[in-house]
Amino acid sequence: SGINAEYGRAFVLVALLGIAYGNLCSGVNKESLKGVLGAAKAGASYFLGDLCPSFDFESVLLSGECRALVRQGACYGIRASTYYTDVPTYAQLAADVPNFAALGNLACKKAAGCFDQLRAAFDGCVAGNANFVRDAVARAEFLYNQDLASIVNDFADQNSGSLVGDLLGMALNQFSSAQDIEEFLNMHITEGISADAAAAAEEALAIAREWCASGCTDKSAKFLAGIFSHMQGGSCSLANEFCGECADRADSWFTNNQLPCCVESVIQKGIEAYDYVLENYGEAISDAAAAVEAGLSETAIAEAQAIGARLENEFNCVA
Repeated sequence: SGINAEYGRAFVLVALLGIAYGNLCSGVNKESLKGVLGAAKAGASYFLGDLCPSFDFESVLLSGECRALVRQGACYGIRASTYYTDVPTYAQLAADVPNFAALGNLACKKAAGCFDQLRAAFDGCVAGNANFVRDAVARAEFLYNQDLASIVNDFADQNSGSLVGDLLGMALNQFSSAQDIEEFLNMHITEGISADAAAAAEEALAIAREWCASGCTDKSAKFLAGIFSHMQGGSCSLANEFCGECADRADSWFTNNQLPCCVESVIQKGIEAYDYVLENYGEAISDAAAAVEAGLSETAIAEAQAIGARLENEFNCVA
């Protein structure tokens, strides 16, 4: 149906924006993988160190339910750095869908157990240090000021007048410490927002469970592999283009193919959530947007408008 095709094109757009790139560990240089995992271990030790002596990177992240997820995720990143060197083509995405599906299915099997494993480790940190959370925030702030603050400030100064530079500058002026962030959140996060956020988290977890239980990873992968392969051809190649021949190819695909029901269900729930947010927080969002715009330079506003126009044009081609 037309509605199914409309949802399907939107799903493809979201998949293109958020798909996990890369391949699995087969053929990955062992030393490269060792280097990535070693850097992650060193970073965890550097940050946690004396804050949580009981935290052992290898036993928490490289064993049990987390081991496969961490290793496969690292391999994805390593392979992606050479496989995707520019805007990907639809052909590249089509060839990579089986790997994306493999990681998705692995997440369905292991993510919940890995989360429990991590939570148990951090519960141990709190048990050993009642001030662990406060100390961790203070450590993060110290390391940011020591290692990153000057880089971030220089970037904001050098890009002043651009959208990114202005937004970053506004954030730096608003938040100079962790305490500033905490005070901002306490001022703006009401009990109603907290309750809605908790309900949204529960709903997202339920959707994820249903996705996995219904085998939706494989169903959506089959759908994406088909449409990506169909999209590649003629003047339609780069996966950041949705108009022109790409739109025509998408239309022809949906003439004989439908979006998997499990994906359509997720999209419907997303639409319902979007409508709820607009109904209950639309005014607050508009006020926040106006406050942000008031702090932007004319050139940054023009850049934002140009980006918005481009996104609207591309989205209209898949709507």
